[in-house]
Formats: sequence, C-alpha cells, structure tokens
Amino acid sequence: MRKDPSYPDEPNRALPPTDVLPQRRRMEDLPPKPAPQPMPAPVESVSAVESAETRQEEARTVRYAIGKLNDFLQWFLIVLEVALIIRFFLKLIGALQINLFVGFLYALTDIVLFPFSNIVNSLKLRSGQEFEWSTLIAMLIYWLIFWAIRRFLRILISSPDEVAS
Repeated sequence: MRKDPSYPDEPNRALPPTDVLPQRRRMEDLPPKPAPQPMPAPVESVSAVESAETRQEEARTVRYAIGKLNDFLQWFLIVLEVALIIRFFLKLIGALQINLFVGFLYALTDIVLFPFSNIVNSLKLRSGQEFEWSTLIAMLIYWLIFWAIRRFLRILISSPDEVAS
C-alpha cells in the first residue's frame, strides 16, 4: 500500500485498481429521455367564454354602426355636392328665382352657403347671370370636411395591419 505524498495527514489507503472503474457509455447506448408533457390549458369557465363572445359581438355591432354612419355621410355629401353644383349652374345661366324648383333649391342651398356668403363677391355676367365663387369654395370646403370625417371613421374601424385607402 502506498501513501499519497501530497496529503501527509491522510491515513494509508490503497488506491483502487483502474480496471474497476465503469466504462463510459456512448450516446447511442443511453436510454431516450421522456418528452416533457405540455402543461394542461387552464379551464375557462362558461361565463368567461360567454363574456368574450358578448364583447366580440358588441365590437362587431359598433364596427357595423360606424361603417353605416360612414356610408350615410358619403351619401349626404354626394347629395349636398349635387345640389350645390345645380345651384351654381342655375345661377350661371340666370335661372329666375320665381320658378318653384329654382326658388326651393336656392332657399335650401342658402342655408349651407351662409358661412361662405361674403368670402368673395359674385361675378355678374349679364342680366341675372352670376358666377358664384362662394358656391365653388363651399363645395371644396364641405368635401374636405366630409373626407376628413370619413377617413377618421375608417381609421376607427380598421385594424392596424389593414391598409385603409
């Protein structure tokens, strides 16, 4: 029995023979490790599922309502622009206000043209004929306002990844 010189206080022990050590295993010889089992999904209560479905249904309803409002605004803008362009051409050709249709159209469009009435003086061409700059300006301003409102509503109902054109 030999004594290990690096540790003098150690009692005399025989070193184990080298042929007793176990041989190394190869990777192919190792048993396969069992696959980890997935965590079970949390069980949701019936009320939570119904609540989520209710919220989705409400979101669809709001989205539909905003879409319909957007359609109505487009329709209203088209009617307003057509009425204003008809007024512009009737003034341009000198239509008489004593006519029932012309008088009604002028009275109806005077309401929406009131904010633009004194921006620019009308250009008098001949007897009764006018080139109304204020009508053209009002058409442009109303179109811009309605375009901005409709664009905002479209942004409200579209998802971030949708291309809103």
